[in-house]
Amino acid sequence: MDKNERIWKLLMYLRAGLAPVSWAEIVRDTDLYVDDGPSSRKTFERDKKDLRNCGIAIHTENIGGSDEAAGGTRYAIRDADLFLNLQLSVSEGLALEMAATMVQFDAAWEMDALAKLGAGASPSPPPLRAQLSAPDELVPLHNAVDRRRKISFMYGGDSREVEPTLVFWRRGSWYLHGYQNGIAKNFKVDRFQSDVIEGPDNSASSYEVPDSVEAMSKDPLLYGPDKGILARVLVDAVLARQVERDRGGVVERRDDGSVVVEVDVRSPGAFRSWLFGMRDHAVVLSPPQVVEDVISWLQTLARTT
Repeated sequence: MDKNERIWKLLMYLRAGLAPVSWAEIVRDTDLYVDDGPSSRKTFERDKKDLRNCGIAIHTENIGGSDEAAGGTRYAIRDADLFLNLQLSVSEGLALEMAATMVQFDAAWEMDALAKLGAGASPSPPPLRAQLSAPDELVPLHNAVDRRRKISFMYGGDSREVEPTLVFWRRGSWYLHGYQNGIAKNFKVDRFQSDVIEGPDNSASSYEVPDSVEAMSKDPLLYGPDKGILARVLVDAVLARQVERDRGGVVERRDDGSVVVEVDVRSPGAFRSWLFGMRDHAVVLSPPQVVEDVISWLQTLARTT
């Protein structure tokens, strides 16, 4: 089982419980740990540490007695232990539901945990994944931003030389925002293919530093000809608020919670990548040439697979 999946399942299990649970109960009720032996217990302790590093405290109670290897200790995640205040608005509640569906959990755990947030049936998982551990590249990237150093690294099979301006967390991943050959770009940190090599202090130019929302708006969909094609995309209620928050451009709201957004398409390939990343939660409506391009691309893919 993937480490991130295991940690998120542990979070949902501890959050959904009506009462604190022991280590033995965690082993018995879940498939997260092979057994209650020393090796599994070390893994459990590391998982708890990762949750705490994400801002989630784990409430512990010592009830005495001899609870096998746990020494009578019981664990839970309470409302007060979460890094979010659970007095949530509708939009905040949906955002937390989205976070809970970044990884597929056992349905009962997920439904129980979401029910505590006042949610109804959980949406199908979107194409997102949370990254709990901090990648090694963050240290040199932050150093480079702070000391205005040029950096170089391998990305997408090419050597990149970038003047970094911002390191930020968005949609469950770390990103670097910077300038390559004077063009603003975002680089997803978990896609780096080499160590980050830092240049001397003040070797990078001084650029205006955007906030994370502005940085994400400088995305590949805007690269290409000066004049693009305006496409309209229907996004269902599962991803509607996220797309509205991250991209904007809403031109229509529908009764079922879905929205129609207008997107400036300058790179068909980048547009298809963004569209397909939402899987069956989005469909392009217009104009005909963009619709035909997407259909043609899918038909070609189907013939070659």
